Amino acid sequence: MPVSDRLARSAPYALVGAACAYLYDVASRIQYQAREGALGPDVWPRAMLVFVIVLCVFQIVMALLPRRQREADGVLESLMAESAGEDGVDRAGSHPWVLLGGMALSAFYVWSVTRLGFFTATVPYLVAFITLGGYRRWGVIAAVSVIGTLLLFFFFVKVVYVSLPIGEEPFAQVTLLLMKILGVR
Repeated sequence: MPVSDRLARSAPYALVGAACAYLYDVASRIQYQAREGALGPDVWPRAMLVFVIVLCVFQIVMALLPRRQREADGVLESLMAESAGEDGVDRAGSHPWVLLGGMALSAFYVWSVTRLGFFTATVPYLVAFITLGGYRRWGVIAAVSVIGTLLLFFFFVKVVYVSLPIGEEPFAQVTLLLMKILGVR
């Protein structure tokens, strides 16, 4: 691949990286009253921007390297080719009812999460969403739904300090019990 093509492939990453560097500078100037033992409002935006900048630098390096030095290049393309049928038609996007079902399921989740609480709404939502997607290994679905929701609950409440919906009675008792078990006040 000619150098000009490699430069053209790296340009979008350079633009996004530059924009993120600017936003990092803006986020570094957020003024707030610091509380002892608590993260400030600038921590998570800056952390995500650093992550995006690192990914952009990586992609720029990968785009600039000659193709023969990039052994992992084309993994996504090969996976897409394998998912296409014998006739080369990609059937991954040919399920409009699944898409509409996922949208309806997500809308119902948004409506129900304040009533049921985060945990008791998210576990059945994940079960239904994964099942709607066609996965049928029920043990895996149950484990992913319960463990994934617990990890999200812990991350949001203990790390990011986001207040999640507790829910209405009797569902609030489940959330309060989980908070007690996880040591969340």
